[in-house]
Amino acid sequence: MTDNNLQHNNPALVSVVMCTYNGEKFLHQQIGSVLSQTYSNIELLIVDDASSDNTILILEEYKRKDSRVKYFMNERNLGYNKNFEKGFSLANGEYIAPCDQDDIWSANKIEIMMKEWPEGSLFVYSLSGSFIGDDFENRTDAPKVYYSTIDDVHKLVFNSPVHGHACMFKKELIAGCLPFPADIFYDWWISMHAASTGVIGCIPHTLTWHRVHERNFSRDITSIRNKEEREQQLRNQCAYFLETFFQRPVAREKEKQSLLHYASLLRQMDGKNFSKPMFKYVMQYRKLIFHYKKKPFVFFSHYKYVRKMARKGLL
Repeated sequence: MTDNNLQHNNPALVSVVMCTYNGEKFLHQQIGSVLSQTYSNIELLIVDDASSDNTILILEEYKRKDSRVKYFMNERNLGYNKNFEKGFSLANGEYIAPCDQDDIWSANKIEIMMKEWPEGSLFVYSLSGSFIGDDFENRTDAPKVYYSTIDDVHKLVFNSPVHGHACMFKKELIAGCLPFPADIFYDWWISMHAASTGVIGCIPHTLTWHRVHERNFSRDITSIRNKEEREQQLRNQCAYFLETFFQRPVAREKEKQSLLHYASLLRQMDGKNFSKPMFKYVMQYRKLIFHYKKKPFVFFSHYKYVRKMARKGLL
């Protein structure tokens, strides 16, 4: 069932919010894919985070050609999260679609998401494929696993299918999420609020292609070459995210206590020794942790990963 507010004769305004920073190499493809959307009632709001390349010249070019394009320039660099926070605050639409500067959208992305928006959801996610560098021709769709409604925050913590560049949400959700922490990914932060206060809808189509390249922001920790150091930083990051989020007054108490316990177990792990408390925890919550696995003999698949998590703490 779709949202009753989406009438074909009076389509809601969707604010596409793009944040840019020295993105001249990628902007023409991404802006082109946004402005070519089959859903026409959009505005493209671009907030530039003090770029030093030709980004502003490119934005000015598009603004002159298309009245739906508006851009804003920060006097100083705010950073990824705070830049998106500013962009969301400028949105005029009832619906907001975050947009990275270096991806490429399917031409019918917004149309499909609006048509299939699940009734009662403030936040929905579609799927994200990927391509390497400029090789869009050999792009790959999202992994073929089980995608579903997110009705428990455990599903976001352990194996989240939500990516900011592939999601949309109603603007009314934002007020309860502010302020964004500068050092916690905005899409994780918003989706955790959405799942804590309701459900996150699923639109299981690959509608966004994420460009993988050496300057991807989200690859900072995962690009650390030393495996033990990388995993330790990921454990610390996960524990910090959870401890920070659960200071908010929005979480359901049972989920809060469970995930703070998980954070405390992460703090005790070194990635080398088998943790019986972690093994017990993961076994208890395995159906939520491995929510994406739906196949025969699933218990044996779960058990394999439970043992891995008992040493590493993470999937």
